[in-house]
Amino acid sequence: MSAGPRVRTERTVGRPGPGGPRLIRPLVWIVAAGSLACAGPAAEEEPEIASVVVTQWNDSTELFLEYPELVTGQRTGNWAIHLTDLTDFKPIRTGMLTVRFTPVSGGDVAETFTIEAPARDGIFLLDPAVRRPGTYAVELELSSPQTRTKHVLPEVIVHASIDEAPLEEAEEDGGGIAFLKEQQWVIPFAVVPAPVREVRGSVRLPAEIVPPDGALVQVSVPVDGIAPAEANRAAPSVGARVQEGEVLAVLAPTAAEGGYSEVRGRVERLAVEVARAERLLAAGAIPQRRLEEARHDLEIARAELEAMGGSTDGEYVLRLRSPITGVVARRDFIPGGRMAAGGTLFTVVNPSTAWLRVHLPVSQSGVLGAAPARFSVEGSEEVLETTRRLSVGTVVDSRTRTLPVVYEVTGKAASQVTFGQMAVAHVPLQGLERGVTVPSSAVLDDNGTPVAYVQIGGEEFERRVLTLGPTDGAYVLVRDGVREGEMVVTIGAYQVRLASLSGNEFAGGHAH
Repeated sequence: MSAGPRVRTERTVGRPGPGGPRLIRPLVWIVAAGSLACAGPAAEEEPEIASVVVTQWNDSTELFLEYPELVTGQRTGNWAIHLTDLTDFKPIRTGMLTVRFTPVSGGDVAETFTIEAPARDGIFLLDPAVRRPGTYAVELELSSPQTRTKHVLPEVIVHASIDEAPLEEAEEDGGGIAFLKEQQWVIPFAVVPAPVREVRGSVRLPAEIVPPDGALVQVSVPVDGIAPAEANRAAPSVGARVQEGEVLAVLAPTAAEGGYSEVRGRVERLAVEVARAERLLAAGAIPQRRLEEARHDLEIARAELEAMGGSTDGEYVLRLRSPITGVVARRDFIPGGRMAAGGTLFTVVNPSTAWLRVHLPVSQSGVLGAAPARFSVEGSEEVLETTRRLSVGTVVDSRTRTLPVVYEVTGKAASQVTFGQMAVAHVPLQGLERGVTVPSSAVLDDNGTPVAYVQIGGEEFERRVLTLGPTDGAYVLVRDGVREGEMVVTIGAYQVRLASLSGNEFAGGHAH
């Protein structure tokens, strides 16, 4: 493959994004046409028409376009139009592409070319013959089940004759990293523009996911008994959702001193005694004090029965109910088995809210910020965010010299954690700093040096050594190494790094 030097022209355009327009740089490269196909030594060939390479991002797609300089009425070679769906960074596989040449000076009628389908995944081929020379604005409009989008090239020159078209030049060594579209499309891959935003400094600390007070309860056996097999066939299993007051298990108490049967029998006897005392009082046979004593004894017996979970209605069994709405996290009984008083039957948790408990060094307590913390749990690199800070401890742990700081976790983040998990938290400190930032996932540790990989063209990347500022866990402030709007690799950076180690330097294009 021959490769000649390239001359780079940069333009700056805006595209909307969170917080306002983002600066995106479509890159235009003038390269030797011989770089698009295999050839022999350059000295043995006549100079050929130069080629143009354009990379452009909009809200939904990335356009990477290679085409030879155009000459009026002539087919100078294929336009290789690469289109990538930015929702998943995979190729556009279906759809029709309309390419419209509109004269910038006006007057002439636009010329339109239609490509019914990609030649292969992600690549549309076009060999246009434009009838009149001049400068054109070129619109590429895609209609596809994957997405609908439009890219505009504001200046494409159609030369009057082949003698006026620029020729290939000797290529300078740019040292970029080549990572082809065909490589990007088959791996998990993503880039994002580097935004300017405010970052609050944070400290990285160990933490754990714990249940809020009242969000984890245990249903215990109040008295010795047997769990009848037939009555407990529908008992909920681990993972089942239960409602507050729902019956979890049925227990038939066994005879024992002070047991359920004895307490229920005493309630029934005392109820009869109260009714008899009421009749005797009405007849004047006993004083009021005797009735009050009987009622008092009945209230105490009923309270004891209710504490066991029983009542005087229905069968002589206990129906043990869930005290909260939640999910069964643990079940510790077998239908038909004997249960001992004090044993645990079920553990029920309400997973809608969790707490992140952080161990803050006492030396950091004076600069602790009030903003929510970010964290990631063991086994996952995803950064989650707490809802708010709930409390800061006032008693220092004498062993670890730390204070407990508790944050609330709700919503989607709560559904991604489990009580008891260990975590790493980025606890916010006081003060903000504004500057260019990159997602934390874009920063790689290269033998102790923080680096990121920046996409400067559709298939060309650069390794950038970074000077980092504070991080809030999700974003890192970059004081040097990346400029605002540059496209930074957030997924797939390791593969780009491997391409750089293999000596796969940018060669100005490739054949299709």
